[in-house]
Amino acid sequence: MKNFIIGALLCVVVALFLGVERVQRFVNEATNQGTLRGVETCLSYTSGNLLSTEAVRSTCVAAFQKRLFDNNHATGKAGPRIGRRTVSWGGVLENKTSDHVTTWIQLSIGIFDAEGNEQEFSAQTTLWIDPLGKTDFKVELPDAKIE
Repeated sequence: MKNFIIGALLCVVVALFLGVERVQRFVNEATNQGTLRGVETCLSYTSGNLLSTEAVRSTCVAAFQKRLFDNNHATGKAGPRIGRRTVSWGGVLENKTSDHVTTWIQLSIGIFDAEGNEQEFSAQTTLWIDPLGKTDFKVELPDAKIE
């Protein structure tokens, strides 16, 4: 019982020294890593007009982001997009999960030449797809030649 009281008093002192909100943020990051609840709580701590809503959202997403590598999390259709000086890959992507926001994708694309030799290109981009939502995306392939 004595250790419990000492621990509780220590927590109160730390909260008063660092500030209650700072302790709440630490607890949120420790307990809600990789969850929507963690991002929502992070967003609720940020008030003011100094940063844009997009900047705050990006910061909170980066703090709670978790990589998921499974083909069933997101599906879609895409194809090459050729501009004047760039080659990109674009299409529609659908988030198949009900409890995650898709915030980043990485694509690996293999292109075969006339002799059957494969050249692989990788690219990544940030985006935002709500749970069970869809969005258009486009990723530039800087090393790919238009030819």
